[in-house]
Amino acid sequence: MKKTDDVIYEHNQVENILHRVNVWFLPFRWGINTYRGCEHNCIYCNARYTHEYLGLPTGEFSYKIIVKDNASEILDKELSKEKWNNKWTVNLSTVTDPYQPAERQFKITRDVLKVFLKHHNALLVTTKSDLIIRDLDILSEIAQTGFLNVVLTIPMLDEELRKKMEPKAPSIQKRVEVLNKIHSAGITVGVTAIPLFPHISDGETDLEKLIKTLAENGADYVIIDTLNFREEARNRIMPFIKEQYPTLVSNYEELYKTNYCDKEYAKQVRKYANKLVKKYNVDKYDKMFSYHKS
Repeated sequence: MKKTDDVIYEHNQVENILHRVNVWFLPFRWGINTYRGCEHNCIYCNARYTHEYLGLPTGEFSYKIIVKDNASEILDKELSKEKWNNKWTVNLSTVTDPYQPAERQFKITRDVLKVFLKHHNALLVTTKSDLIIRDLDILSEIAQTGFLNVVLTIPMLDEELRKKMEPKAPSIQKRVEVLNKIHSAGITVGVTAIPLFPHISDGETDLEKLIKTLAENGADYVIIDTLNFREEARNRIMPFIKEQYPTLVSNYEELYKTNYCDKEYAKQVRKYANKLVKKYNVDKYDKMFSYHKS
């Protein structure tokens, strides 16, 4: 175990790395996580519960990072199995960022990309980090020899707001620059503008500025969705709202009587956002899919 500043890195050897994802509307059925835990410490993260599988408190998710040292070796074995179909899209990653700060040191994700290239396996990479540009050489080869889809998380343009909600994630400017560079490299790239915070980052002016900026920098498609309170997110977000936006507390209590935003409110946000998506031609959703995803 190694500790760097406030982060503890624990090195593990895993027996398997691919896992099945049974969510019908997603463009993939398999996932892989090169790390467990994420240093970005986003206030809205609903993946912290995964630490419970290791017998760890969810509160350690952002500073106790499990490094899967043999991830590439195990992946190579799994993709080599006779029953495996390399047209099955794998999402890197499903519950943690493959390019979080740990990757600069350990390069587990880069090694895993080499395995995907070796097997010409369909791949979707999800991140909010500018570190992905380091691997543009491998990603370009994967895109040329098979299916590759990069998805960047950019839920807002307001940098001060980003600092509050994603304290250790790269700046919005860096992410927009990454979007442009990946597009310029000829790689399909989409953006998840998720989550939109009601009455904070989902206003019509903010949405138009966001989607217009993403379109101008090469996004093939944009997916939007409102904030949800799945898992233990409510216990972190409501204190955040009370501290940062006290006048909105009653609004959030009314909108979030369940773990999901009020249906009518969310419907109106999506309706307006979808108009903008079409207006700025960032609705090429067919590019999200490989040959098949079963």
